[in-house]
Amino acid sequence: MTAIRAEPASAEGKWPFETPPPPIPQADIKKTLVADIIVVGAGLSGMCAALSAVQAGATVIVIEKGPRCTFHGGWNGVVGSRLQKKLGLEFDKAEVVAELMRWSAYQADQRLLRLWADESGPAMDWLLDMADGAGIPVEIEADLKQDDFYKHYPTSHLFPRPQGTMAPRNATLLHLLESHARAAGVTIHFETPAVQLLKEERGRVAGVIARTADGYVQLDARAIVLCTGGYEHDPEMLKRYVPRALNVTVNSYLPPLTTGDGHKMALWIGAVMDDAGHCPLLFDGGMPGTIIPLALARQPFLNVNLAGERYMNEDAPYGYIANADLLQPGHVKWTVWDGKAEADAARFHSTYCKRMVPPLHSPEIVRWAIEKGYVLQADTLEELGQKMVLPEETFLATVRRYNELARLGQDLDFGKPSSRLSTIELPPFFAAKTGAALLGTLTGLKVNTRLQVLDTAGAVIPGLYAAGNASGGFFANDYPITMAGISHGRALTFGRLAGLNAATER
Repeated sequence: MTAIRAEPASAEGKWPFETPPPPIPQADIKKTLVADIIVVGAGLSGMCAALSAVQAGATVIVIEKGPRCTFHGGWNGVVGSRLQKKLGLEFDKAEVVAELMRWSAYQADQRLLRLWADESGPAMDWLLDMADGAGIPVEIEADLKQDDFYKHYPTSHLFPRPQGTMAPRNATLLHLLESHARAAGVTIHFETPAVQLLKEERGRVAGVIARTADGYVQLDARAIVLCTGGYEHDPEMLKRYVPRALNVTVNSYLPPLTTGDGHKMALWIGAVMDDAGHCPLLFDGGMPGTIIPLALARQPFLNVNLAGERYMNEDAPYGYIANADLLQPGHVKWTVWDGKAEADAARFHSTYCKRMVPPLHSPEIVRWAIEKGYVLQADTLEELGQKMVLPEETFLATVRRYNELARLGQDLDFGKPSSRLSTIELPPFFAAKTGAALLGTLTGLKVNTRLQVLDTAGAVIPGLYAAGNASGGFFANDYPITMAGISHGRALTFGRLAGLNAATER
């Protein structure tokens, strides 16, 4: 990762990224554009904000740092959509909000969680109407088996992948939003990163300055909506707000454009970030040298650290597994399985993104991983331990103990459910060294229930809104993976609401 600058050295104890740069000289502004609403960022939240605002009668310009609309993943978690109702999937919203509050250790703003619970269904219906009009089928991932310890909520709506590609499913959704936004009159400027917000003397944010290949452009508006994503690729911000993310094996959030631009610009004019417990989206199965997690290495097989010792219940939610892995020597682990792994994994029917389904698993991918050295294969456990460079006696003793517990059908050491136990005894034997992967940072600027950004006194900064991973108040500590896709669910819901609210600015 990029080298981290020195600790904050100013008398105020500020970090370097908190210090505003000099104002852009007016003489350097090559042109000025004007619209009712400027949306900064063309990801899921940004495009929902832009389309909603223009449908509410506002003129809208979107500026985006990258060369296209940015899309990630494919799970979009909401409650109360018409598709869920059609399938008989009912939710107790109070229970859902309580579960989210528990995951945040009550550091989330319960008002924002309730807002999502009430408005995410209608927001998804808005998308479903567009999908129906374009003949795009949308499915709900509702067939996941309930875990022994954690209840699963079928929140996730999945759009199909673009035909003939392995692109993320949300590429289809972003293409749909972009086409509707352009047809409605939204202007989009790519490769135009925002660099400074413009704040009037009376305190209102009335514009933003962006950089283009031809120089700076000033965009004046009655409201700015920040949808700039997280700060995954700013090591200094990671060290300040979520230092455990600096020890991940791989940063999987690509392209590497998310450097906290919206957070910084807002901080420079007096905004405030969420206080404590910033939430990274950590994933298990991160392999050095590739961003593709190996499905077999993510099953609840035996995990050992670099000392050859077992250290946890391998069937925890993936964020919890990542936390435990980060505490091990070298922040990595070995996952060990044997020749009956395919049958075991099918029997496990693991939940929370661990099912062995394409594109993350196939015999071809396993062969590729072995050829690349990501997976080791051996005919004996002794040979496997040597290839893993583990203390032989400790490793073999760990496997013997694990096999005893599997035959007993009871994990007396770490309490893994018996349904996830299997011996390691049928050759060939396999192992993969993995660690945590960073999929995103989910905490940001403090906002109210209108998605208006707040200052250090808790007052609204007029004319400034934030949604998606640029906003805060929704997640803390760990991502609630029992409700798949609610990071995107928050982005689309709050992006839509921010656009609608911004359109009412006068």
